[in-house]
Amino acid sequence: MPGAHQPSLVGNWWEEITTQPGSFAPLRPLKARYTFGWSAFTAGNAEADFSRTKEGEYLLKIKGASAGAVRAMWKIDADASSVVRPQTLLPTTVVQHETYSDESRTTTVNFTDEAVSRTRVRKPPKEPLKTKQFKFAPVHDLHSALLFIRSQPLKDGDVVRFAVYPAAQPYLAEVTVAGRETIKTAGKKWPAIKLDLKLQEIDKDLALSPHKKFKRASGWLSDDADRLLLKVESEIMIGKVWMDLEQVSFRNDSPENSRTAQRTDSRKEQR
Repeated sequence: MPGAHQPSLVGNWWEEITTQPGSFAPLRPLKARYTFGWSAFTAGNAEADFSRTKEGEYLLKIKGASAGAVRAMWKIDADASSVVRPQTLLPTTVVQHETYSDESRTTTVNFTDEAVSRTRVRKPPKEPLKTKQFKFAPVHDLHSALLFIRSQPLKDGDVVRFAVYPAAQPYLAEVTVAGRETIKTAGKKWPAIKLDLKLQEIDKDLALSPHKKFKRASGWLSDDADRLLLKVESEIMIGKVWMDLEQVSFRNDSPENSRTAQRTDSRKEQR
């Protein structure tokens, strides 16, 4: 439900959002590596570490950097952490560090039952430090959004809507289950659930406006007991941007079973 800010709008989009997590089994603790690309270029990579804290909350740590020819044009090293409540699959805190060739940024986003607050520290400083607020709830970050989506039934044609605040700007996300198909990534073929994504910016008065840089995107989850994020393809202002799973291992598996998907598939092909 919205917080104290109650605008008068034609079409109350917040009445159409999905608020309850689904009953699909939680994601197992894992480590995964993803490759990012821009058009035909490999642009970077990231390592994700998903676990539980001592308090039982979900913790995601990500570390990544630009690579190859793209790094020569756009140097970035980044890491981020996100904490999510298991009961609601809503986030509590996101901390993101970014280092560019000419500056560094630390962004902290705090989520409460009424609002989102964000602070950003730049070095060297470019503007006075201030806190930006978005007075609405519930709101997801990218980590909780993925957990929330995978928890849903995800039948063909299902639609999941929610507000999301990645780091700087709130959006209304609409995810539609486009169907089932088989894709190849991490050296093997996966049965997959295809999800199509639409985004709209949420203004200060909660009115919606078109996203200025985003056109469309699709993501694929493995259609199995894990529902891993396998692949993302998006069309944005600068062209096609993509992300592929390169390898994954589950922390609680035995050493014999905790092989990367790529290595496991290689052995199968040798038989």
